[in-house]
Amino acid sequence: MRSRRVTTVLERTWTRVGVVCLALASVAFVGLLEGLGPMLVVGIGLSTGVGLSGLFWLGSRGPGRTLVVGDDPSLLASSIASVPEQPVGIVSPSLVSWTPEEDAAEQVAAVGTDGEQYVERSTSDSEVVTDGGTVTTGQTINGIDRIGGISRLESVIDRYDVDRVVLAFGDGDREEFFGVLDTCHDQGLEVLVHESLSDRVLAGEDYGQSLVRVDLEPIPWYSRVAKRAFDIVFAIVGLVVLAPLIALISIAIRLDSPGPILYSQTRTSELGNEFTVSKFRSMVTDAEAETGATLSDEDAGDVDPRVTRVGRILRKTHMDEIPQLVAVLRGDMSAVGPRPERPELDREIQSEGVDWPKRWFVKPGLTGISQVNGVTGFDPDQKLAYDLEYARRQSLWLDTKLVVMQVLTVIEDAYGMVFGTPADDPESAGRSDGAEQDGDVVEMTEKPPAAEASANDD
Repeated sequence: MRSRRVTTVLERTWTRVGVVCLALASVAFVGLLEGLGPMLVVGIGLSTGVGLSGLFWLGSRGPGRTLVVGDDPSLLASSIASVPEQPVGIVSPSLVSWTPEEDAAEQVAAVGTDGEQYVERSTSDSEVVTDGGTVTTGQTINGIDRIGGISRLESVIDRYDVDRVVLAFGDGDREEFFGVLDTCHDQGLEVLVHESLSDRVLAGEDYGQSLVRVDLEPIPWYSRVAKRAFDIVFAIVGLVVLAPLIALISIAIRLDSPGPILYSQTRTSELGNEFTVSKFRSMVTDAEAETGATLSDEDAGDVDPRVTRVGRILRKTHMDEIPQLVAVLRGDMSAVGPRPERPELDREIQSEGVDWPKRWFVKPGLTGISQVNGVTGFDPDQKLAYDLEYARRQSLWLDTKLVVMQVLTVIEDAYGMVFGTPADDPESAGRSDGAEQDGDVVEMTEKPPAAEASANDD
């Protein structure tokens, strides 16, 4: 399959080459291939990998093969008309065929050409619809055939050698819309969306009459590699240096209140995926048993009675976040990026009309522009603005600056805790995104404009 993303080509090529080399080495080891030494195996692997990478990369430069995916008939038709080349087909939810005069009892199960079941009524004047409404007669839209359901998207992509996907959903919901985006990201495909969905994505330039590109990778591949290397070094050094402190905190939590030392939560990651993150427990056990997921009063500068004595120190000095270094090392988080929110609160914020899913196009992080500016979930519009500012400006240099600022702030908070910073000072109040969540009170020397900041980092 063609891919326009370098990392996908290299990953897939060298994974396969590695398997072949391992097989050759195993055969040589048991003596079945005399004269095939380790160096020869390595040489064969390297030359094959370089050659295949070059061939795949050259192949990916050819004309794109486009697939249209969606559930809204009018958007599907508009998207098909907007792409200059003829799409290979349409992928949509199950089609239904009927006439209003037919009684429901006359419905019969049928199997489509892709093997999927759909409902059909016997009629010579039937209409085909997707989940979004009536389309046209037959199983085509603007002359393009439906070739599969969304559950079969990956197999359709491989079968038709697709390298560009156009999304035409009536509603950019989390499950289907972002599920397709996630698949496209994993496959290294170029993604376009109908302009009506541009507020749901990190949009790039216009394409055709009514489409915009989706910026699935806001930074180039070499910057992503550098960022990942920075994250790994940061996490390993942090865990090693803080090991004695981790032991002391664990003992203090155990002595202070009953319950586990660590507290785990589900958070939202890139493209609406979810992962589990842990932190030192700073609240009483089952703090949200009665209220459910909710923002902490500390976000508004108040005192949260659920926070323990040790927890107040941990939250004030940001030390409750130390276990999240493991998530950074795993790759679920980055050292710098938007703070990951809980799915329940994500949905609540989205229901208020905030274009919250745009944050999901950048890997979440321990610190970032919104964190060092003290913006929490109580101000979602401003938080989103800062997170999008980071998405536009992100670089290794900016990450380094933000990490240094965060570390200096932790030292300042710890100093203030030891030498008597007033506990009720609004500038030093709690910083939780919710029960057992992290907040952000770090002040940035110069705050960037919320929505119109320059794309260039100074």
